[in-house]
Amino acid sequence: MYSIVRPFFLHAVTSVHAGSGSEIGLVDLPIQREKHTGFPKIESSSLKGALRYHITQSLREKGEDKKLELIFGSEKGEENETQASAIALSDARVLLFPVKSLRGVFAWITCPQVLERWNNEIALYDISIDPLPVPSPNTVSSDRLIAANQHIVLEEYTFEVTVSDDAKQLADQLAKLLSDHVQINIQDRLVVLSDDDFTDFVKLSTEVNARIKIDHEKGTVDKDNGALWYEENVPPETIFYSFLYIGNVRGKGMEGLQKAEDVKAFLVKENTFPKVFQLGGNSTLGRGILRTIWV
Repeated sequence: MYSIVRPFFLHAVTSVHAGSGSEIGLVDLPIQREKHTGFPKIESSSLKGALRYHITQSLREKGEDKKLELIFGSEKGEENETQASAIALSDARVLLFPVKSLRGVFAWITCPQVLERWNNEIALYDISIDPLPVPSPNTVSSDRLIAANQHIVLEEYTFEVTVSDDAKQLADQLAKLLSDHVQINIQDRLVVLSDDDFTDFVKLSTEVNARIKIDHEKGTVDKDNGALWYEENVPPETIFYSFLYIGNVRGKGMEGLQKAEDVKAFLVKENTFPKVFQLGGNSTLGRGILRTIWV
């Protein structure tokens, strides 16, 4: 059904709250997570909805509403004939996660399981990208993160590490894939941890912010309507990856927008797919800003 698959990265420019709804616990509004790993994710429905909203604004300004419907499908409740989408998106999965470091301000962490999953998915879709090296756990790309005696300090935890050629090669390949979009030098701050340590950090090192509601008439905390709640966010500098699946337009389409290659050209080559967009809650607080980086 989908003949073209294009991978892309999502770079969190600000904190991102892709919410999973309210829960009973310390965090009232947690982020979306994979059930089997606990890793942060952005569900495909959330991602597609945010992209559709942003693309809608630009296409309507150009009077190209029909193209929007042919690519994304007709919305529920429309009176016209139902139109199925010509594209799909995968859940956005975490590749690099930022954590506070005693040296170098912060480090990007990853683990063998995450890297192997990326390589497996790239191979599955037969995408012509070199597989990423999978360094041994507790290796780093540079000695700039090392505090003393081959140890690094991430958050309040100390790890004994070594600088490895595989970690350096991984950092170099990621830097090329991210190209000039991410200005922070990844070669100086990449850390490969064990799967278990990585899991602990992505579960415990997200942002949890206290929020309060103000009674606008009194200028004080609104005690009657949910005065205080806690909200979880993915931190800035997190790197996710996702896949855009493209197929032929259902039905007859329109001139210049019928085949999968036409859809790809319109979305990617003509820059209709937004380079920067907002996703998730707290848009009026400046959160949820994501940068798109094509691989």
